Order: sequence, then structure tokens, then C-alpha cells
Amino acid sequence: MICELSRRAWARMLLGAGLAMLSACAPQKDPPESTISWLAPQTRAALPADCAIPIYSAAPNVDYQEVAIVEVADDINADESEVAALVRRKACETGADAFVILEDQRQKRGKPLPGASNEQGQDVGPDSGVNVRAREHTPEVGELGHQGRYVNGVAIVYKRDAAESDAAKPTQ
Repeated sequence: MICELSRRAWARMLLGAGLAMLSACAPQKDPPESTISWLAPQTRAALPADCAIPIYSAAPNVDYQEVAIVEVADDINADESEVAALVRRKACETGADAFVILEDQRQKRGKPLPGASNEQGQDVGPDSGVNVRAREHTPEVGELGHQGRYVNGVAIVYKRDAAESDAAKPTQ
């Protein structure tokens, strides 16, 4: 009976260790990144993270002031709802009345341009440091080598009469 229990215990431990090793080999997703850049003094308190701030795909036809730029970057395969939730949460942090998406891009890694190399030991171009500089550069959205999702927009505050206007309708 004791040998039977220890065999089962060993089998469970080995199975658990095997599963832990397999999960460590699974591709890891980088956490999303977000920034808020203030364009005006912060005059409003942050709203709760789950606030119902309207998100527009184009600027509303009302008088408003831009108070902050919000940028969110995530993996190319990021879940749409995860990205939208982070955009909304960051927009709520600004205390604004609404958020306008200016840019929403996805980009996959493509083939290198002629003359570019991803190999560490290979020189490119007339001087030997070009490939080293290219490998140390972190590509932005639109540049060769960037792989991910990027959302950029502005948090806006309605001016006096705009809050009473029915002209601003959310698109999302």
C-alpha cells in the first residue's frame, strides 16, 4: 500500500513538472504598454477605471479642448477587447468627457529590405556598424521590424455649451 501511494505521488510530481516545463515553452505575450502625455493642466480628477467615457473614431462636431494624448501599444495578436479596455481605462484616468481615436494600426513583421540582415555577424552597407545599429534600434509602428498593435488618441473636455449639445454621438 505504501509503495502504491509513493508511485502515485511520484507520477503526479513528474506529470506536474512536465506540464510546468511545457507551459514555460509556450510563447510569452509581452504586456501592453500605455502612456498619457498631458497637453493642458490637470484640472479634473480621474474617473473610475470602468467609466462610460464615449470613444469616437472622428472628432465630434462640438467645441472642445484636447487635454491629453493617450497611446497604447500591444502584441499583434492582442485581444481586441483587451486593447479597447486599456484605451478606455487610460482615457478615464484623464477625467475627460470623451476620447477620440486618431490612429489604430496593426503591423506584422515583413521580409527585410534588400541589403538588410537579421544575422548578427553579417555587415550591411559600406560601414560595418550599420547592422549593429539596426539590431539595437527599437522599431516604431510603420518601421521595418515592428510587430504589434498601436492605438493613439486624444482625451477631450467639452467647452461650456458643448456638454448640452446632442451633436456628439459615440461610435463605439
